[in-house]
Amino acid sequence: MSAPLDFAALRAQLAGLEGQAYWRGLEALAEMPQAQALIEAEFPGVAPLMDRRRFLQLMAASMAMAGMAACGKPPEQAVTAVNQPDTLTPGVPAWYATAVAFCGVAQPVVGKTVAGRPIKLEGNPEHPVSGGACDAFTQAAILQLYDPDRSQAPRFKGRETSWPQVRAALSREQQVLDGVRGKGLHIVCGASSSPTLKRQLDQLLQRWPEARLYHGDTFAETGALRASERVFGQPLAARMHLQHAEVWVCLEFDPLGSGPCQTALQRGWAERRRQAAKGEGAALIFVAESVPSLTGAAATVRLPAVPSQLPDLLLALSQALGEDLPGTPRLSTAQLRWVQEAVAALKRHPGRGLIGISHQACETLQAQVMHLNQRLGHTGQTLDWQVPSLLGHEPDHPWSSLAQLDLDQATHLLLLDCNPVYTAQLPDALVQVPFRLHAGLYYDESAAQCHWHLPLNHALDGWSDARAADGSACIVQPLIEPMYSTRTLHQVVELLMSAVEADALALVRATWAHIAQEPWRQALANGWIEPAPPPVKVSETTAIPLAPAGVEGLQAVIHPDPTVWDGRFANIGWLQELPKPISTLTWSNVVGLSPQLAERLGVSNGDGVEIALAGQTVCGPAWVEPGQADQVIALYSGYGRSHAGRVGNGLGYAVKPTGQLSVSASVRSTGERFPLAATQSHHRLPDAEEPPIRVVPRHAPQLAAAEIPASLYRPVEDSGPQWGMVIDLDLCTGCNACVVACQAENNIAVVGAEQVAHGRSMHWLRIDHYYQGPLEAPRSRFQPLPCMHCEQAPCETGCPVNATVHSRDGLNQMVYNRCIGTRTCASYCPYKVRRFNWLDWNAGAAPSLQAQRNPEVTVRSRGVMEKCTYCIQRISHARIDDKQQSAAFDPSHVVTACQQTCPSQAIQFGDINHRASGVSQARRDPRHYRLLDALGTRPRTSYLARIEEQGDGDEH
Repeated sequence: MSAPLDFAALRAQLAGLEGQAYWRGLEALAEMPQAQALIEAEFPGVAPLMDRRRFLQLMAASMAMAGMAACGKPPEQAVTAVNQPDTLTPGVPAWYATAVAFCGVAQPVVGKTVAGRPIKLEGNPEHPVSGGACDAFTQAAILQLYDPDRSQAPRFKGRETSWPQVRAALSREQQVLDGVRGKGLHIVCGASSSPTLKRQLDQLLQRWPEARLYHGDTFAETGALRASERVFGQPLAARMHLQHAEVWVCLEFDPLGSGPCQTALQRGWAERRRQAAKGEGAALIFVAESVPSLTGAAATVRLPAVPSQLPDLLLALSQALGEDLPGTPRLSTAQLRWVQEAVAALKRHPGRGLIGISHQACETLQAQVMHLNQRLGHTGQTLDWQVPSLLGHEPDHPWSSLAQLDLDQATHLLLLDCNPVYTAQLPDALVQVPFRLHAGLYYDESAAQCHWHLPLNHALDGWSDARAADGSACIVQPLIEPMYSTRTLHQVVELLMSAVEADALALVRATWAHIAQEPWRQALANGWIEPAPPPVKVSETTAIPLAPAGVEGLQAVIHPDPTVWDGRFANIGWLQELPKPISTLTWSNVVGLSPQLAERLGVSNGDGVEIALAGQTVCGPAWVEPGQADQVIALYSGYGRSHAGRVGNGLGYAVKPTGQLSVSASVRSTGERFPLAATQSHHRLPDAEEPPIRVVPRHAPQLAAAEIPASLYRPVEDSGPQWGMVIDLDLCTGCNACVVACQAENNIAVVGAEQVAHGRSMHWLRIDHYYQGPLEAPRSRFQPLPCMHCEQAPCETGCPVNATVHSRDGLNQMVYNRCIGTRTCASYCPYKVRRFNWLDWNAGAAPSLQAQRNPEVTVRSRGVMEKCTYCIQRISHARIDDKQQSAAFDPSHVVTACQQTCPSQAIQFGDINHRASGVSQARRDPRHYRLLDALGTRPRTSYLARIEEQGDGDEH
């Protein structure tokens, strides 16, 4: 075990800090040797040798290793340009509107294809939900399409078989089920909002009425639907309009965090922040939570709270808002103050507030929150109610009942597009069912327990439909022919009913047969076929008595992992290597502990702990999380996989969600030590008088003018378009969507946990996470850092071979053919944004690997430095497009990958010489500042200071 942290010394050190003092992690704060090593050496040591197996696994994570013979054009003989000009585009890409589903909710996207191969996804700019943005999971869906570990053929008892054999077997079982009207048939179906699947399952249940259907997901909103039925008389789903909410009160509720509705909610929140910045209303957030979240990081006032305290907090809120409820809430002084401030804000902004609570909270608490929103006039203003889009919102057998599934009388078990053996507490009696069939994207843990496994198409190579967060219906159309011998879920269901191979498009088209051909074609072009339904009118409600929580003492909460969710994304290397927003950990999950609990246990980051909860025992590495509530243990699902694939197998620990907000738990130290790969201590900026993140008060949002030191260097040319970027820290939530978008756009390699731990991650864009304040309740702040593209760049003067040069339009460019790998430029860069290729991830790659790469971006080799290019390929593309239209070049047509995907539109890019451009206007904003300005580098990437309400961050 490592030497434990001295928490008393850390508290004393933080108490002595003055002004806007930020710190990046406990090791850095304590100046531990492992943190100092990363600070003192930008590139510590020489890359250790890597065994061949791991090398191939990681190469597969960032590139497509599967053959593409059935998907592309015939082989051609061509001579490529060795030094391709930046104005040359080898082909014109085509864009197609489609959607990918996340937890059953459609994410509207447009897919970029080159030579018939999809290479990039962007949010559909025409769809009201996305507005052109998307989240990290959606960006990574393109890599999942090319995952070589995807299931490629049907299997029987683990061995590959053929579809005719599948049809023959299903034909025999249909006759058996027809004779008993489906009795003994259990169907478990993953979350879906597909109208076509609903039509098919309705037909299936009409044919076999005795069958049982289980619909849902591990983290589905089943409790919220039951609560709405209790309050309104029917199951309804809330649709929040955060752009109208001037006050949020969040009880273990993280609307800005990862989830199927994250893009829409972040867009609404950002719009409210922009309006508040103009003086149009407020943007106040009051958060009570046990584990730090993205919403907590954006909060006006954040209260670390144990989940068992939620009933008392909600009771106090209700009584202060005029509800006549029995009981006396048991609150501390800090908790009472939080309630008073939240209630005062709600009363100052009548009808413009929003109260939210975790979907894992008990039905009674969720019902009371719904009543409060209705009573305070929030319905119709900041939220509406709509018929749930997800199928199975009124099931006789919900997903949560799988743990009590009685399989003694079961004869047939169908697992459709789900993995309940891993994600749910499915009984061990599963293996006793005579006929077991699994259909999924991977041969996963559930498939391994079934007789038959049927491989499903990816969303990007199959036909389907689904509903978006607003209820609008999207058509899922393929961007490429099926890569393997797979079928869509609709084809599989049709096989189950008729043993006939049906056309995938015909099945979807039958659902929309009432739509004429021309509107259908227009729907394919637009990406959606049916608009959002009107909201459901709800009646007056009554208050619901609240009872104290039944959990006391040490409590465990189980959250979906922010990068692999419930394990469905475990084999996607981009997401495994994506730093988790708060902890910046990669390639593993951890056991989150509060500083107080870690101090009592005598453990530090990486020390092994064992947790006993709800019939499970979990062993994993401890991670001390500043701001986490005492008496709370945070566990994260999605790891500990055995059948995820070569990338995702054997990482972290497995834990199965309990369906409750928290459960009683115990913890002990094991004395083990786990290696962890976190980026929190990497790429530390040099000390400066001004903090990296500036903050201005709401009543005076203006920074003092910075004094720029004189330079002995010749000023750069400033005629014509001059590129620059401004990042608004008041809008950035730290969601990491921009990081994955940059990786997908620029062929950035996955390096693996070992290399990340050595500080060698290759991301061109990183998001630094800073803390400010005491260990028990610090503020969290995020700052994206791409290349600064300095006008007086130290890296340019330091390179001995002139491999780093400055372009006429203000870009700091890398000439890969000149780079000899001295790494001088990286040591000269004060912003630590340059990345060195320690290994050649492309050695021996087959020609088919070109399928996933962006052909407009050079693939770098070993020994070469790389960094953000401001997406120069997109600049070149815009020039070509304007030239073909015989028009003058319009810099506003250039949108970088990070800018395009950002849900909150925190990034502005363009010509700083054009006064009407968004970036030029942002540079004239009184909140504008440049990072490390005293060094005289004159960076083209700059920032807008965060705006804080009066008293912002008075966390308790």
